[in-house]
Amino acid sequence: MYTLNKNNVALACLFSCLLAAPAIASAEGQTTDNPVKLRYTLWDRNQLPGEQQLVNEFEKNNPGVKVEIELTPYDQYFIKLSSAVGGNVAPDVFWMNMPNFQQYVKNSMLEPLTPYLKDKSSPHLDDFVKSSVDAYQYQSEQYAIPRDIDAIAVWYNKKMFDQAGVAYPDKNWTWDDLKQKSEQLRKNLDQHSYPLAMDLGSGQDSYFNLLLQADTQIVLPEGKTDVASDNAIAMYRDVQGMLKAGLLQPPGEMKAADVFQSNRVAMIYAGSWWALPFSQNELINDHVGVVPMPKMAEQAGVSHSLAFAMSAKSQHKEAAWKFIEFMSSEHAQQTLAAGKVVIPANQKVAKAWAEGFKNVDVSAYIDSLAFSHKYPTAGSNTAKWNSILNDGLKKVWMGNDPEQVMPGVAKRVEREMQK
Repeated sequence: MYTLNKNNVALACLFSCLLAAPAIASAEGQTTDNPVKLRYTLWDRNQLPGEQQLVNEFEKNNPGVKVEIELTPYDQYFIKLSSAVGGNVAPDVFWMNMPNFQQYVKNSMLEPLTPYLKDKSSPHLDDFVKSSVDAYQYQSEQYAIPRDIDAIAVWYNKKMFDQAGVAYPDKNWTWDDLKQKSEQLRKNLDQHSYPLAMDLGSGQDSYFNLLLQADTQIVLPEGKTDVASDNAIAMYRDVQGMLKAGLLQPPGEMKAADVFQSNRVAMIYAGSWWALPFSQNELINDHVGVVPMPKMAEQAGVSHSLAFAMSAKSQHKEAAWKFIEFMSSEHAQQTLAAGKVVIPANQKVAKAWAEGFKNVDVSAYIDSLAFSHKYPTAGSNTAKWNSILNDGLKKVWMGNDPEQVMPGVAKRVEREMQK
């Protein structure tokens, strides 16, 4: 994070210069002597230096506006944000995610941004990944501007493949190819290692993608779902078979990413947020590769996106939009790409993120955006029905018959989706 120079002489000079300089007016009539003060809330400490760099640039170009960054850990973020909105002390600009979006927009917490987008200098939404743009629309209004986007791909350990004499996966592989490679790898691995790992406790990391690939719609119109359809049941049984045969790391053991980084998993379904730590880990980074997820009936995947939103109760909406406009610019997206932590939502810039990785080709994530679906949301409490679905699938992964478990789960999920 950037800090002020504390040299007394420099500060004295700066102070005297500021006193002598004429006040500069902002768009809202504020001046450098009495600036507009915006509060900007986010949750990722790892991205704080890059965010501060952009804030510094914005303030330099807009001397009548000051931006205060507020960092709240994700576990408390939406609890604190909801409380702030209810108490009329919400930040002016804040990060929004897909699971919480509908709840906030239906409760009139977000300022509609469509009127601001009519300006020619505004972000061109056609430049952004379509699924991320669509996710933040409600009743034909745009309520947030996509900031970053993620995708799921498969990483593989070349040493483990070489030792087992198994050919590496490629971008055209299928689910049957994955199972075949897993069976071949299993014959040459010790009992503490696995051919494949994925976080079965997270829809975004695993079963949302598998359902979409199996031609199953997680969210249907009017609060319906296909999670108990014949295609879905067949997919669940396929995964159960892989668990029983020891091809897939059982849920409840060590985190999949930790096992992969210790060279004990040959393949892993991993989000793009793992690209930087995997590529920097000296235990694996010289012998790993990345490919898109294998195709089942469909080539598909789920993609989540964070976005910039404005509080409907902001007292400085003109300045807040100016800040969102800057943070959504191609320049700001390029700065985001340079950090390599997340993929910028601007399609033109997303490739720059992948090009920043010199020792591992992570372009599979960018390729996956072409067939990615937006993170599934429905109703006013996506987190609740997601939890119901996850709890039901825990029973399935433990060996319970999905045909007995999932119809009841689907009905409970639909009740929540329709609220």
